[in-house]
Amino acid sequence: MRSINEIAREVGVTGRYVIRILRFAFLAPDITEAILDGRQPPAVTVERLRGPIPCDWVEQRRVLGFRAS
Repeated sequence: MRSINEIAREVGVTGRYVIRILRFAFLAPDITEAILDGRQPPAVTVERLRGPIPCDWVEQRRVLGFRAS
C-alpha cells in the first residue's frame, strides 16, 4: 500500500491536495454524476464539499440536499 505522500510525489502535487481529492472518491456515485453534470443542489458548493461529508451514502444525500434514491 502506498502512502499519501508517495502518491503526491509521483503525480507532482502536495499530500494535502491528494487528501482533498481523495475524499471525493467516497461520494455516492449518483452525487458524483450529478455534480459532473451540473445537476447538484445549490447548497453543494466547493466550500461545502471542503467540510465534513458523511461516509454513509444515504446521509450524504440528506446533508447535501439530494432527494433520496
